[in-house]
Amino acid sequence: MSTSGRFVFLLCLWCLLGAFSCLAAEPMDRPQIEAQKLALQNERNAITADFDRSARQCWQHFMVNNCLQSARLQRRQALAPIDKQEQALRAAQRALSLIERQERLDAKQPESKELDDNRP
Repeated sequence: MSTSGRFVFLLCLWCLLGAFSCLAAEPMDRPQIEAQKLALQNERNAITADFDRSARQCWQHFMVNNCLQSARLQRRQALAPIDKQEQALRAAQRALSLIERQERLDAKQPESKELDDNRP
């Protein structure tokens, strides 16, 4: 991938990050979380494929270690926003699980209250 291609890719990724952060402010449901996880996994796969391609090209150069180090740095920089988004999705998933658990407990609460009221 050329330098301009990487710049455009990172710019798109940054815009995607902004879009996901706006969505994170709203409560999400499980299908939304799974769809975003799938999108992030696709992004991660594309970055990994780009790194693999770059690493293979490095073996054609005289200074292999410098080239590989540069490719690894680019991979880490490209994966950093995806890691943050995955952390945000895990937090949203935990929050959703807590909300669902609380709803289940609240649904059980009136039943136990009625049983207590009916006791002599």
